[in-house]
Amino acid sequence: HNLVLDDGEIDLIARDGAKRVAVEVRTITGPGDPIDAVDRGKRRHVASLAGRAGVTRVDLVGIALRSWGLEIHWVPGGSW
Repeated sequence: HNLVLDDGEIDLIARDGAKRVAVEVRTITGPGDPIDAVDRGKRRHVASLAGRAGVTRVDLVGIALRSWGLEIHWVPGGSW
């Protein structure tokens, strides 16, 4: 499910064992890597929201809609 706060939202809240994980999801239809569509400011904003929500990790998931199907990129927290 997503979590809406006064100044933004977290796309998904998930669990990895006992950890709560916020997941920022970005979808693109053009060329490139969807992870690149999440700029530094957006990453800081999501991390700030996650901290206020009691989340211990923030992951990024990028989805690219390609002519041949979906291309999905996952970047676990701490890797970005």
